[in-house]
Amino acid sequence: MHGSFIHIFFEMNAYKFISAIYISLLALVLLFVFILGMVIYKKSIERKRKMWRDPIATIISQVIFFTEEESETFDIDFGNKKLLQNDLFRQCLIEEVIHARKNLTGTATTNLKKLYEILNLDKDSFKKVNSKRWHIKVKGLQELSVMEQVKYVKPIFRLTNNKNELVRAEAQSALISFYGFPGLRFLNITTYPISQWHQIQLLNNLNGPKPDNLDSIKKWLRSPNESVINFSLKLATFYNCYNVYESVINCLQHPGIQVRLGALDYLKKMPREDTPEKIIEIYPSGNKKIKLLILDILKEAGTEKQLLFLLKQLHNADNDIKASAAKTLSCLHPLGTAFLQTHLFADENPWKAIFLQIETERAA
Repeated sequence: MHGSFIHIFFEMNAYKFISAIYISLLALVLLFVFILGMVIYKKSIERKRKMWRDPIATIISQVIFFTEEESETFDIDFGNKKLLQNDLFRQCLIEEVIHARKNLTGTATTNLKKLYEILNLDKDSFKKVNSKRWHIKVKGLQELSVMEQVKYVKPIFRLTNNKNELVRAEAQSALISFYGFPGLRFLNITTYPISQWHQIQLLNNLNGPKPDNLDSIKKWLRSPNESVINFSLKLATFYNCYNVYESVINCLQHPGIQVRLGALDYLKKMPREDTPEKIIEIYPSGNKKIKLLILDILKEAGTEKQLLFLLKQLHNADNDIKASAAKTLSCLHPLGTAFLQTHLFADENPWKAIFLQIETERAA
């Protein structure tokens, strides 16, 4: 009885083992078929792209060199018009039109935009914006932005607060592309953080003339979104915006380290008479980076009124702060570095190295 049970047990396990092998082999065959199918599909697409290269180049060249009045319609030979009903061909055409527009200027870019709209390629791009897949949304937004499709601004604006970081970043960039500074109105509604990298990208895209009205920056400096405040401080510095000074001073009391650093960067560039005392007030609560920036600002904005404060910093345990305070003192004190060398500790370390560094920087 016992032996029979063992025999049955081994038979069952052998059956399971063989079944597992068959399933694994089937899975491998299916994977191989899938990969082979993808390779064939991609080669087919690439073959079609090569075949369409000439007709697309012909269309674009005719458009680029079209010289009639702006109100005139294009008289272009599209060759096989059935191709325009092929989604893949239309996407290839969109990509080539966008590539050409990025590399051209003047009338040619206007003509390419007209072609894009005449063939309803803008509708193809907008379909992508409505896709549920984020990477397709991003591609559609990029296409509409490059082709200046301002008529889609409302749905694009709604995407500036999308949960996907790349989607909302692309939508925000599109608004800047359309309107410049006024396109920043999305800062009124955005609840998600704006990354430091994206803030830099947005600033780089604001390459037009200085706006006449920058009052909205004051509102953004009071935003509950800390990254909006950070970006607004960059904007205020970027545009030399003097009328937000008091709002920037208030930012010195913000709990966020980056906000206080941003406010100090603004004050370094656009100080006023009361700036030294305002920044000294927050000195005790700041971290090392804030303290070093305050000491650096005092080199240009400070006066002899801050000498006592600076003398106290010479006794700080941190050598970097000692050195920075000494540099600032040498700039503000009437005797310069000679005053520092009269102190009893002048021949001790790290002061020898600090004085040498100050002299070297002054000589440079």
